[in-house]
Amino acid sequence: MHSMGQPTITDATKARGAGFICCPDRGLKLERLADMITGFSKRWRLPALGILMIVVWLGPINHGKAAETGQQVFLDSCAECHTIGKGKLVGPDLAGVTSRREASWLQRQIKDPESLIAENDPIALQLVKEADDVEMPGLELSDEQVAAVIAYLKSTEQLANVEIGTPSQYMPTILISIIVLIGLTLIALKVGSKKVNVS
Repeated sequence: MHSMGQPTITDATKARGAGFICCPDRGLKLERLADMITGFSKRWRLPALGILMIVVWLGPINHGKAAETGQQVFLDSCAECHTIGKGKLVGPDLAGVTSRREASWLQRQIKDPESLIAENDPIALQLVKEADDVEMPGLELSDEQVAAVIAYLKSTEQLANVEIGTPSQYMPTILISIIVLIGLTLIALKVGSKKVNVS
């Protein structure tokens, strides 16, 4: 005997045959819930893939614009005292500086080097010592110009890395290939999981 509010094994079997699994404690229909979640994700796969592709392709373009602006600022304001990969001038060679120093420190050093010296920053003091006690002057650059110079310095490091790594022009093709392979795998898994009725 069973009470009126409790589902029986027969009720669960009937529900399972209709495509549902009943949870006696909560009354949830798990298969139905799974179908809703899967249906939602299927609807958003293509738009999400499109957005991902746009981000992948436009990211380097925006970074390239900042690097070009940064290169001009570097040539106008920094190249008298610094090189990138060609040795020390008055100031240090800046090759690899974005991997050696934190971004916040670089921003402060470029924007207001006197404040770092006044705070007795050990790195700034070492740089002054290595430059024969010649302090870096304040360049009066805007925050955008400082960010552009840092982006340019990063881009010079990326160019050095590209020579030994995968060329950047192949990256969109590689990403598309990976996405296509994942898509084909998901399709194969879906097709392979269909039940066949053998009578």
